[in-house]
Amino acid sequence: MDVKKIFFYLILLVSVLTTACVKDRTNLVLTEISPIKIDTTGIPPSYVLFQLDTLRLSPAVTKEGLNSNQLKYEWTMNAYLGYKRVIGTEKALVGQVTEAPSSTNYTLILTVTDTTTNLKAFYTWGVSVLSRFSEGLIVADTKDGVNADLSLIMSYNFTGSYLDETGTKIYRDLYSSINGSPLNGLVKGLSYMNYNNAKNITLLTDNSIQRVDPNSYKRTLKDGQLFIIAPDVFSPDAIQSIQATNQHEYLILNGKAYGRFGGSGWVYPFLTDPKNYTCRKVCGLQAPPSNSGGVVYDELNSRFLLLPTMTSSTAPIRPFPTVDNSAPAPGFDPANVGNKTCLFMHEGYNKRVLSVMKTRDQAQYYAYQLIVGASAAPLENGKMGYSVHDLSSNPEIGQSKFYACSNAEEVLFYATDTKVYSTTLLVGGATTPLLRYTAASGEKITGMQMHIRGGNMFLPSLTAPTDYAQKRSMASGNRLVVISTYNETTKEGKIIAIPLETLGVGGLVTDPAYIKTYGGFGKITTFNFQGL
Repeated sequence: MDVKKIFFYLILLVSVLTTACVKDRTNLVLTEISPIKIDTTGIPPSYVLFQLDTLRLSPAVTKEGLNSNQLKYEWTMNAYLGYKRVIGTEKALVGQVTEAPSSTNYTLILTVTDTTTNLKAFYTWGVSVLSRFSEGLIVADTKDGVNADLSLIMSYNFTGSYLDETGTKIYRDLYSSINGSPLNGLVKGLSYMNYNNAKNITLLTDNSIQRVDPNSYKRTLKDGQLFIIAPDVFSPDAIQSIQATNQHEYLILNGKAYGRFGGSGWVYPFLTDPKNYTCRKVCGLQAPPSNSGGVVYDELNSRFLLLPTMTSSTAPIRPFPTVDNSAPAPGFDPANVGNKTCLFMHEGYNKRVLSVMKTRDQAQYYAYQLIVGASAAPLENGKMGYSVHDLSSNPEIGQSKFYACSNAEEVLFYATDTKVYSTTLLVGGATTPLLRYTAASGEKITGMQMHIRGGNMFLPSLTAPTDYAQKRSMASGNRLVVISTYNETTKEGKIIAIPLETLGVGGLVTDPAYIKTYGGFGKITTFNFQGL
């Protein structure tokens, strides 16, 4: 076969194959699908919000030829590492921003779906979330007697950045709103600590220890996760944070003292401790000398013990030095105080530790003051048992339940269910008790503390004490007695802040204009400061 014939047959074959591949398209109808249009005219491309703010957006969404009820909406907050939370499912977004404050922006994504075709359209916004929580008073309360919640009061009394009494903010039920449920158990102790801007709140219940991030109030760690070497049992009694120098915390757990320096986990640091001691209270100084630590009371052996500083945490707990009875003789021997139990321990006047003690089998009450540090050497000697005051004859001391003191005066405050008394503790002087405050009818006192951190308070003018317009302002640290009350009938708990007007005698203000009340809580079980 010649070349021309071969070429002819090839052309014929291609023509047949091409014809065979052609389909009849005379009955195929093509329909153009209109897109979903999201119009964000007038809506910012990004947002800067405080946590728990409400985010409101209402873009115009249209699709030609489609009924609006055939569109489905989903608003989600997204971040790296797969974080995604649905914040709304309506066309107009009204959603609370519960995301934790972060230096990295979140992405808000609107997804609109055509339910007839499953086609989707998207639009995104950048969202920066800031912490709205600053200095204030953390309040732990319960509404059912079983579970707890946390609130934060930011006000002139507790927040240094507030310049007047207007604009008080109370963020209620933060723990449950952020974590989805209240905390199981009642909070009996809490502390705040900020070490190199690593902030945390530690909460104690009868059988648990939990950590909360104060920037978001989100739960972080619990129980064994908080320890370098975790104990088998969690029965905490007390916690205290030291803020001013070498920031650290003391914890009393299972009758033993633990410590945490800076950002480390809890550790039982005193490895050479005598094991035959049991403590329930602890006190460290907020601004201690470099070689002064904290104090615990050994309930087993009726003695005070010295804790090492956190910077010397390998040192053991040790007894106080042998008492030196030479003139002037100390007020007592810290190593032997007799058959007594410790009701209260806190920093008092001039870097002393003030402890309220009760004879175990008798209605005898005492105020003990210990020297645990001083500006002059030697810091530890046999005269550290500074003074003892017998409080047994004080009015209603047998009904006292709560105590407070300040580093600004030699005075102890004690509270019954309904009354607050002050009593002076001057060495060589008589103890002078005076009634300072009576709770309102139907209210019972559930706690009392001296506020020791930021904020301010108003006091009456020295020249015109009845003219509130001429009031004077002072820092509230160590001059503001804070009590909590509860009304069983109304089921309302309150925080009541009472300024200390006259130093030296525990003179609380009596003019109700200067006494500030913050209500609307459940039964308050404890409270404490939150710093910057």
